[in-house]
Amino acid sequence: MIKTRHLAGIFVLLLACSCAAYSQSTVEEFSFVIKDFKMDHQTQTNNLNISISYRYVDNIQTPEYPDFRWLAKDVETLLANYPNKVDYWEIVNKRITLMLLNKYSGIASVTCDLQVDPTSLVPYTRTSRVTRARTTPKSTRKRT
Repeated sequence: MIKTRHLAGIFVLLLACSCAAYSQSTVEEFSFVIKDFKMDHQTQTNNLNISISYRYVDNIQTPEYPDFRWLAKDVETLLANYPNKVDYWEIVNKRITLMLLNKYSGIASVTCDLQVDPTSLVPYTRTSRVTRARTTPKSTRKRT
């Protein structure tokens, strides 16, 4: 009788452990750094170090993974052709994250850490961090 209860207890424990393993979720993230990127902005050539990290959407499929080099090239192209040369660095950073999230549907959220080295006009290292997440559209169904 004791052996039967003991074996039943082990079975219940194993069943609970196996169910817990299947109910876990996975979070996938990736990051890269663009070092020493030169950008003419705010009347000077600035040296930028840019760290991009992003989280993929849940259950992303293999064809949806973007090659990080595409993202890096898009950031470099945006900065090389940046339209408003007097924007604060925080605004520049917001535009980077908005562009990446809009362009890559496999990304659920993106964070950009933008570091600007000191210059002759501004002798301070400046940093900006922007995190932007994809929002799910609210239901358009009317409540009754």
